[in-house]
Amino acid sequence: MSATHVDVTRLNDPRIAAHVGQVDGRIRSGFRLALDVLNIPLPEYAVRKPAGRPSIAKLMAAADADTGTIHNYRDEKLGVGAFAPRR
Repeated sequence: MSATHVDVTRLNDPRIAAHVGQVDGRIRSGFRLALDVLNIPLPEYAVRKPAGRPSIAKLMAAADADTGTIHNYRDEKLGVGAFAPRR
């Protein structure tokens, strides 16, 4: 059996990324499996998102980043900064 060179530069084409983003999840899973079997690193658009819901801390960090205020959820939770107890 002879080795065949696989041109992976075509995987970086935005049209391929758009197509893989629109197909059914089973097709996307097969695409990831084929690349894994061929030992080709997954492109960024084919990587799975973490399973489950994001934590409340991550959601609040994103909300805090959007508001642009110095008062954030983490400081409130830890009781530091503007939320520190007054003495």
